[in-house]
Amino acid sequence: MDEDPLRDVGAQSHLFLVAQPTAGRRDLCLPITGAQDWNMQLHTLIRRVQENQSLRAALANQGFSPDLSDAHQGHRRARGVALSSSSLQSDRTYVADGSWGDEKVIEVQLFEDGGLRLFMTRLSDGLQRHASENEEEQVLFDSGAVILTRHMLELMRLVSDDVGYHGNWAVAVGANRLRGRRRYSGQSHWPSNHRYSADNYEESTGATLAELHHAPGTVTHRLIGPLLRSLDSEELFAKALTDEE
Repeated sequence: MDEDPLRDVGAQSHLFLVAQPTAGRRDLCLPITGAQDWNMQLHTLIRRVQENQSLRAALANQGFSPDLSDAHQGHRRARGVALSSSSLQSDRTYVADGSWGDEKVIEVQLFEDGGLRLFMTRLSDGLQRHASENEEEQVLFDSGAVILTRHMLELMRLVSDDVGYHGNWAVAVGANRLRGRRRYSGQSHWPSNHRYSADNYEESTGATLAELHHAPGTVTHRLIGPLLRSLDSEELFAKALTDEE
């Protein structure tokens, strides 16, 4: 969160997801990050996440923008590689291109030691309060937090399988610019009345490989359940926060 490349840009809330193998070697993911086709391998990982039918069912086929496929531009980074949307440069500086929605940034980083980072800048967006007024209110997309957390856990599972890592992971989620903001209530265009009372949200947990395979909903619940309860929306995502027996 301290390395947010858009910390001084715009008003949107940002989402951060961090995962680290707890017993991995420093070169755990070198077969991916050090390969000549690393860019293609990252794209393939994202495609596999998005094509997972059980994951799509758990998310009730909900979509969100930006999603992982918007991270299409490959970069070599310090001790790893990344895919990002076009306005984030190879040195992680932000350059607006002047197009509509250019503040929407998403980035996935994979490091040689297996660390994963997911960064997304549209956890909130401006909603016009009344049709007769020009004033906008930033409303929170809790669905984006749910979807991208589940996608991050699936990325962790796929990376584990691909490089033969069978150990545990430490995983954390964070969000900023939250104070006073309400959740977006869909097509009704009326946000909830529950405003978040802190600037930031942070939560962490451990996850076993067995949980990544069989209980990702439970891990998601540990990570973002407190945020959703504060926004009074936990029950709306019951399917994504639980697991089939």
